[in-house]
Amino acid sequence: MGFFDQMKQLNELKEKMEESKKRLDAIEVESSNEYVRITASGNRKVKTVELLKTDDVTALQSHLTDAINEVLAKAENIMQSEMMSNMPKIPGLG
Repeated sequence: MGFFDQMKQLNELKEKMEESKKRLDAIEVESSNEYVRITASGNRKVKTVELLKTDDVTALQSHLTDAINEVLAKAENIMQSEMMSNMPKIPGLG
């Protein structure tokens, strides 16, 4: 494969990654518990934080942290799946 073929393949990959980023922006994931509801995009950007119960600040802080970590982990899994679908099939890399 020549240099220009590699550059063309690189540009195609870049375009696919940009398309994936746009798709991920449109995907929403959610995590909630009795204290909070968090939504994030597939690109791991928190979109909303809704407080459901505020009577115990210490518990609220703990539940908020848990919900944020959970929603970001869900978004990360979606992002990884999307990005892997764009990668060229390279022998030995799965």
